[in-house]
Amino acid sequence: MTKFNTLALAIASLAAPAIYAAETHSTLEEVNVTVSPLDKPADAVAAPVTVLSGDALRKSAAATLGQTLQDQPGVANASFGSGVGLPVIRGQSANRVKILSDNLDVSDASSTSSDHAASIEPLLAERIEILRGPAALRYGSGAVGGVVNIIDGRIPSAVPEAVEGAVELRHNSADRQDASVFRLTGGAGQLAWYVDGVYRENGDTEIPGLAIIEHGEEHDDHEEHAGEESEHEEAFNTDGYVGNTNARAHSYSGGASWITDSGFIGVSVNRLENNYGIPLGTHEHHHEEAHAGEDHDEHEEHAEVGAIDAVRIDMAQTRYDLKGEHRFDGDYWDKLSLRIGYNDYEHVELDGDVAGTRFTNEAWESRIEITHDAGNGWRGAYGLQLTDKDFAAVGDEAFIQPSRTRSAGFFTMKEREWGDWHLDLGARLERVDIDPEMANERDFNLVGASATLQYFLAEHQHVSLGATHSERAPVAEELFADGAHLAESRYLLGNNELDKESGVNLELGYHHHNEAASGWHAARIEASVFYNQIGGYIYAQNTGGEEEGLPIYAYANRDATFYGAEASVTFPLRGSYYVTLFGDMVRARFDEAITGESSDVPRMPPLRMGLALGAEYDQWGWEWRTVQAADQDRAGADEEPTDGYTRMDLSAEYNFTIGGSDAVLFASARNLLDEEIRNATSLLRDYAPAPGRSIEAGVRFIF
Repeated sequence: MTKFNTLALAIASLAAPAIYAAETHSTLEEVNVTVSPLDKPADAVAAPVTVLSGDALRKSAAATLGQTLQDQPGVANASFGSGVGLPVIRGQSANRVKILSDNLDVSDASSTSSDHAASIEPLLAERIEILRGPAALRYGSGAVGGVVNIIDGRIPSAVPEAVEGAVELRHNSADRQDASVFRLTGGAGQLAWYVDGVYRENGDTEIPGLAIIEHGEEHDDHEEHAGEESEHEEAFNTDGYVGNTNARAHSYSGGASWITDSGFIGVSVNRLENNYGIPLGTHEHHHEEAHAGEDHDEHEEHAEVGAIDAVRIDMAQTRYDLKGEHRFDGDYWDKLSLRIGYNDYEHVELDGDVAGTRFTNEAWESRIEITHDAGNGWRGAYGLQLTDKDFAAVGDEAFIQPSRTRSAGFFTMKEREWGDWHLDLGARLERVDIDPEMANERDFNLVGASATLQYFLAEHQHVSLGATHSERAPVAEELFADGAHLAESRYLLGNNELDKESGVNLELGYHHHNEAASGWHAARIEASVFYNQIGGYIYAQNTGGEEEGLPIYAYANRDATFYGAEASVTFPLRGSYYVTLFGDMVRARFDEAITGESSDVPRMPPLRMGLALGAEYDQWGWEWRTVQAADQDRAGADEEPTDGYTRMDLSAEYNFTIGGSDAVLFASARNLLDEEIRNATSLLRDYAPAPGRSIEAGVRFIF
């Protein structure tokens, strides 16, 4: 990406009112977001927040969280086959993006490795909140890149007037996925209850052409070179599908609350089981005869789990949550909130039918917050967060030793208005202790602070300027990893001498939203430019050496700079039509180049720009959406560039009533051009491209 393109998008972001640039239609809603403890709508939060709910969430919902959110501003998908997809926010992922279940950490193993799925079912989400940037001091050092908060409603906060529910069935042709979802809630007197469940099963992912790409050769000429490949490559390079990407998952939950005039107290339990395959082509220890000489139709007989000798992950999780809230009648204190969660997570890596490495994470987390209104213009919140995680990996391929991580964080947030000006302040103090089984304990003291000034040009229009200082402690795998990770085809080497990361982020934003107006004044506009300087950025560096036949990647500190922009506008047209323009980019470079090595931070998302045109009528609506992604030719050291692509999607839905209940028929055609899409953010991009042309259709009954 040239400096001209970077500057052009930054200028376009700031000039959004003049060029009709902004946010996807109906993704931001007038609801108070939980990522702010002060009961503020998304439009009033100083940091950039996206809320995905309602029809917009149903259209985007997929088997993985990354795939569900990949079209949101500043968010990309770090896929590892169809079973794993993790969100990348402004180029940050894993231990820099906090994934939350109703404001508590999911506490799984998704941040330890790119082949570990998040223990979240997007099909069960009521709402997903995305907080971009390092302003999420409330959630600790693991949130310096952003926060994804999944709200599921398992613990009711009010008693419904009658039993309410929904049932949904959907099918996706990309991997022959069938999914069914149900949700019920009800209550009587002061007791409210909730139950839900989801079951989904899919075969291997269909793609246009070959799964494995050979760099240095034209893709169209790949077949004529097949005879020159090694026996291993020839056996695993499938045509028209990605081998061993079938999966089966089910989840069910139950919750109950006792409701009073001043608040509620409730509990919930969730059970999730997920068995998914790691794409073929990266594991030298598979049987070489698997799938050799088979065509795609014959492959279907292998769709059953365990039918071939390949690496699979068998995940099981049981989660318990307690949530309470008390509203005060006094003049100073507003609300006291309590959240306690316990998660018992386990997954086993299966080599054929043989159980291999077992990962476990037994985690407790508690959060207590109290908000106040001082009566002199100042509002605020105080909070305390405690976590205790006992993580272990046991087996021949365990590359991380068992460790216990405990942290305690105290934070405060303050805000005040002066006429058209609004000031937000925040601070957090945190202590992190990491105690490994076979190494010296490490502890870190972390300090964070933020300040954002907003100026309201009108009631629904403001500009903002924010500055944040954030710090992140290295996690156990960055400190103590030492072993072969076959799923990623690399040997990971931790560094017990790592320093903490320290970042300074500057952000300039513009927001306009007034749905009650007409014409230009009804446009929805979101635009921001950010600059993030990170001292001691922790990353896995390719050392050029080998261990056990795998390249050695060693964790190291290195100063880095991230900067970029996001802009989107939805503008109403005549009748019920609307048009949306959008784009985002991020650029990341190490501040000091190493001799003979690229200074680009690896696996950054490319520049994206797009257009959507749609309409909404009384009973039905449709949207045509096109995204153009540029080549990512700044791939970083020892990384291969990825080609750009054009992805075109079309979706429609029809609302009707049946038997006195509401129902919705919906359908989406994705990747209509059948493009070969390889995500630059994916470690597995050379082995497992995104799905080809597909159709997803379903029906939802609401009662």
